[in-house]
Amino acid sequence: MTIPLFMGTVNSHAQIYPEPYLQQALENNPGLQAQQKAWEATQQQANISGALPDPTLTAGFFTPPMERLMGNQWFDVGVMQMFPWFGTLGKQRSVAEKMAESQYQQFRDERNRLFMDMTRLWLEIIRKEQELKIIDHYKEILKAREDIIYTRYEAGQQRSGLALDIYRLEIQLADLQNRSEKIHNELTVLKESFNIMAGREMQASINTPDRLPSISGLEHELKPDAETFASNPRFMKGMLETEAAKTMQEVSRLKTRPMLGLGLQYSYFAPGEATMGQMDGGHMLMPMVSVSLPIFSRKNQATRQQGELMADAAQFREKNVLNTLQTQWLQLQAKISNLQRDENFYNHQLDITQKTWELILNAYASGDEGFDELLRIQDQLLTLEWRILENQINQNLARAEMDLLMARNIFE
Repeated sequence: MTIPLFMGTVNSHAQIYPEPYLQQALENNPGLQAQQKAWEATQQQANISGALPDPTLTAGFFTPPMERLMGNQWFDVGVMQMFPWFGTLGKQRSVAEKMAESQYQQFRDERNRLFMDMTRLWLEIIRKEQELKIIDHYKEILKAREDIIYTRYEAGQQRSGLALDIYRLEIQLADLQNRSEKIHNELTVLKESFNIMAGREMQASINTPDRLPSISGLEHELKPDAETFASNPRFMKGMLETEAAKTMQEVSRLKTRPMLGLGLQYSYFAPGEATMGQMDGGHMLMPMVSVSLPIFSRKNQATRQQGELMADAAQFREKNVLNTLQTQWLQLQAKISNLQRDENFYNHQLDITQKTWELILNAYASGDEGFDELLRIQDQLLTLEWRILENQINQNLARAEMDLLMARNIFE
C-alpha cells in the first residue's frame, strides 16, 4: 500500500493564511468599511472637544425707541464668549484623542476577527479538498483490489463467493462516491462564503496550496502575561479607555470650576429732542464680563464622583480583558498539547493498521481471510487519515488563534 497522503506537511507559515485574499477583504468588506468610517468620524471629535463653546449673540429692539440722555435708543447687539476653566479644553481634547485611538483599536479588532474568520474558512476549504484526495486515493486502491478477487476465485469454484465479494466492493466504492459528492457540495458553500467575506464574486476561483500548510514555533510555550498581549487590540483598547477615563476624571473636576465670559455690546442712539435735554445720538460700545457660579455643591460633588467611578470602571474592564485573554491562551495551550499527543497516537495507529492491512491482504489472496475483514481494515485506514488531517487542521487553527491573541503575523 502507498504511503498516506498526509504524513508530512509543508512547513510554510505564509500558506496557513489566505494572504492573497485578505487585502481584497480589507478594501471590499462592508462591515470593515463601516468600522473604518466610524473610526474616522471619532477622529473628528478631537477638534470638537478641544474647541471653545459657540459664542452667544443677543439683540434687542425698542418699539417705540427708549428715550435716553444720548438720544433715542433703537436697538443694541451683544456677543458673549464663554471660556472654560484653565486646562479644560486641553484635557477634553486629550480624552477625545485617546477615544479615537481606542476606536482605531476597535477597527483593528474587527479586521483581525474578519481575517480569523477567513482563515477558518480557508483551512476548512483545504481540509475538504484534501478529504477528496484521500477518497480518490482509496477508490483507486479498492478498484485495484478487484484483480485479487478474481485471482482468488480463478479456479472457477465458489462463483457465489466471487459475486458476493464483487458486490461488497461496489457497495464500498458507492459509499466513497457518496461521501465525495457530499464533500463537493460542502466545498462549494465554503468557497462561496469565503468569496463573500473577501468581497469577491461568489463563483470566483480560489487557489489553495497542494499540501496541508503548517507553521512552526514555540508560541504556545509563552506565558500569558500583559507583555504577551501588548499588541492585542482589545488589550490596547482597554488601556486607552482607562487613560481616557482618568483624564476625564480631571475634566469632571475642572467642570466644577467657574466659567469666564467676555463680550461686547453695541448700542445705537438716534438724535433726540433738544427740548427734552437729549443729545444728538451716537454709538456706544460696552465691554461685558460674566462668570458662572457653580454654587450647587451636590451637583458638583456628583460630577466629581461620576468621573472617579468611570475611571474605576475602565480599570476593571481593562483587567477583565486581560483575564479573558489569559484564559483563552491557557485553553489554547492545553488544546495544542492534546492535539500533538493525538497526532503521535494516530500516526502510531496508522503504522500498525497499515501492517495489518498487508497481512489481511495476503491472507485474503490465499483464501484464509474474508473480504469483509479487508474492507473493515480499509475503512479504519480511511478513518485514521481523516483524523490525522483533522488534527493538523485544528493545530493550524489553534496556532492562528494564538497569533490573533498576540496580534502578530497577519493580525499585526
